[in-house]
Amino acid sequence: MADRRHIREAAESLLGSVTGPHYCRNLSHSQSINLVSEDLVAGHRPHGKMSTVRRFFCLFVTFDILFSSLMWLICVMMRGETLEQIVEREIIHYNIKTSLFDIVLVAIIRFVVLLLFYGLLYINNWSIIALSTGGTCAFLISKVFFYDWPNASTPVYQVFLILASFTLSWGETWFLDFRVLPQEQQAKYILEAIGGHTSERTPLLNTCNERASPLRPPGVQSTYGESTVNWFSPVETPESSPKRRRPGEQLILTQEQGLVDCPIKFLHDEFKNNIVRIPEWNPTILQSEFIKEIADGIDLTYQVTAGGGRGIISPRDFVNLRRVAPMTKDGRVTDGEPYCYVISAISVKVPDYPPRSDMVRGNNKVSCWVLKPKSVQLPDGRIVQTTVFQWLLCCDLKGKIPQFVLDAAFATVMLDYIVHLRKFAANAKAKGLF
Repeated sequence: MADRRHIREAAESLLGSVTGPHYCRNLSHSQSINLVSEDLVAGHRPHGKMSTVRRFFCLFVTFDILFSSLMWLICVMMRGETLEQIVEREIIHYNIKTSLFDIVLVAIIRFVVLLLFYGLLYINNWSIIALSTGGTCAFLISKVFFYDWPNASTPVYQVFLILASFTLSWGETWFLDFRVLPQEQQAKYILEAIGGHTSERTPLLNTCNERASPLRPPGVQSTYGESTVNWFSPVETPESSPKRRRPGEQLILTQEQGLVDCPIKFLHDEFKNNIVRIPEWNPTILQSEFIKEIADGIDLTYQVTAGGGRGIISPRDFVNLRRVAPMTKDGRVTDGEPYCYVISAISVKVPDYPPRSDMVRGNNKVSCWVLKPKSVQLPDGRIVQTTVFQWLLCCDLKGKIPQFVLDAAFATVMLDYIVHLRKFAANAKAKGLF
């Protein structure tokens, strides 16, 4: 029970990301992919570890010290001196007018300072690198004035060493200020937009916009208006386990129970016969077409889904082979009184509906809705017929989208769907359609 309660609370925490029935659709597919691949993937810190873009910055700083040291060795070895003579002249008897080792020393200082503050302490401020670059530039300018250029043996290499040190220091500043910090901040914003920002003081259950519902037992408050549902999804692999989800492996989400205040026959007929009207009441579906009926309860459909994750995931289209069948309790198709209705679908290829050039074709590996009748007793003693809505989803959206983004987006879409379905049923009941 403790694990079940934990799963429920984790799922309901995703409700913070649902801001309404609309979605941000102002990003093109190419912009969405670039946003994910650059700002989100590079700036994301998996399990609190160093982000990819910051790790590249630390590698760049390491390259700085190695390149400066190599250039210094080339410059001093051109004199034809032995290693002992080089150490004595450049380091032991250091003179700013004749020695170039100070440029290597400045690179060493930059290496230590930048890795300490940005690699170990993981600060998110530009002040430290501004000081290191400013100090480097001030020293190099002074070096140009003090160095004995007329007696330089290889002035071309020495000039190149100074210019390389100047360029590398400014390159580090540019990369940190225009790449590392913005991408990490953008990744943080995107993840908060998808999964909602929570802290140890943030309530796990949203209790705003409470409205009475005849389906809720007396004295029990809804945690999300009328959208409260029980959820189940496979528990994540423990951190100590060596088994992790492979790249491209899809998470199967199951919405275990969601009560809809309408008879099962009404919901069944709506899904089976009025699929083209779904976008009228469900903004998560932009387009829904009936292609062809193959047999009784078996048909081909085409749908375009709205983008998810506030524009991170662009709209996708699907061509599905669908079957609507009444089932007995033991899972057999029946012509009599059914225990439930099963609406299953899988992606197929249809020649008349090829992939569109302006949209990514998703792959619906397995999708299944189960509608079960349930009698609910109201506080006044009346019995009403409702429908238990269950949803199994395993979908490959294609594109370069991290799995953790898909997991959060799928859960949010499923939550939105039950919200819109309940609103649709409430409006139909108000119009006397059942």
